[in-house]
Amino acid sequence: MNNEYGITPAEIEDGKTMGGIAYFGLLGFLIAFLTKRENKYVMYHAQQSLIIVICLLVVAIPVIGWLIGIGAFVLFIIGMLNGFKGEIKPLPMVGNLALKFGILKPEGGDTPPAPPAAPGSPDVE
Repeated sequence: MNNEYGITPAEIEDGKTMGGIAYFGLLGFLIAFLTKRENKYVMYHAQQSLIIVICLLVVAIPVIGWLIGIGAFVLFIIGMLNGFKGEIKPLPMVGNLALKFGILKPEGGDTPPAPPAAPGSPDVE
């Protein structure tokens, strides 16, 4: 389990319910954010859910909105399951973007760890 955010097992256990509830739209985000703001585990999931909520606001745009809506729904399910299971996994495309909101930052730095470079890229020796 990846835990560079300093999230303790006690915070995970205490925050599993709110970590999952955070993904229930804007209301779920607000409930989690306002009731468990001191819990790093809940804030980890709340910041990811906020990105999904923002994506869902774009659903009003035809075609593009539907594609984003389907993707957001899939991320909602994955995030909710991660929240209820006690997992600390960034959601695809959403996890690193959510960290830019600064609700919860990794311990020992202000920026999230860089993803590993792809094989064959100029940064890989």
